[in-house]
Amino acid sequence: MQQWIRIAHRGASGLAPENTLAAFRKALEIGVDGVELDVHGTADGEVVVMHDSTLERTTNMVGTIKTLTLDEIKQGDAGSWFSNEFSGERVPALVEALELIKKRAITVLEIKDKTIAPAVVSAIHRTQATDNVIVISFHPSVLLEFKSIDPRIPTGFLIGGEAEEPAGQYAIDCVHRTSEIGASTLNVSHNLVTAEFAYQVRRRGVNLWAWTVDDIHRMRELVALGVQGITSNYPDRFS
Repeated sequence: MQQWIRIAHRGASGLAPENTLAAFRKALEIGVDGVELDVHGTADGEVVVMHDSTLERTTNMVGTIKTLTLDEIKQGDAGSWFSNEFSGERVPALVEALELIKKRAITVLEIKDKTIAPAVVSAIHRTQATDNVIVISFHPSVLLEFKSIDPRIPTGFLIGGEAEEPAGQYAIDCVHRTSEIGASTLNVSHNLVTAEFAYQVRRRGVNLWAWTVDDIHRMRELVALGVQGITSNYPDRFS
């Protein structure tokens, strides 16, 4: 029986334009357990799915998301940069993504914009997706705000960079920080995960996830270490 969760990073972003419905559909076709996506708030109080705070990298538009309305952002082409096959793909609203994903997988919602917790919770409630999401962030204040608005929504604490001390002690410190903000999952850069790090996290009852892993050998290594969730740009490589 499978003992770990397969998560598609920004959808199947190695196979389709990241953070689009096309990428999410591709991930679901492959058969993932979770679809990770990033969200930002618009000028008119809506929430859209995009990694960057600006449009230039993944659309044919320029501008900052928070200064534009949802309708304005929807004018852009979010697929052609990846391949002509995806020409005309639009930036999805969060509610569109939730409606698509909730039927077949967990939505792993990374909060990029620290001001949008109420709007994100509203979108989750509107789509009746409370039981099918986990909210993750690098910002403890964001996760605490989500807990205060709706404590039913599970949260995960993101940590990247390099270990600040020996692996075992750093793992213990990360667990303490995760517990202090009421998160149930510690989601770290896979480079931080050693046998000692994984052992110290798991023995304290915290879920351990790792991102972003595209190498099959490393995936298998992490599973052997007890990592319970792995995020990849190429979910077709999960085995």
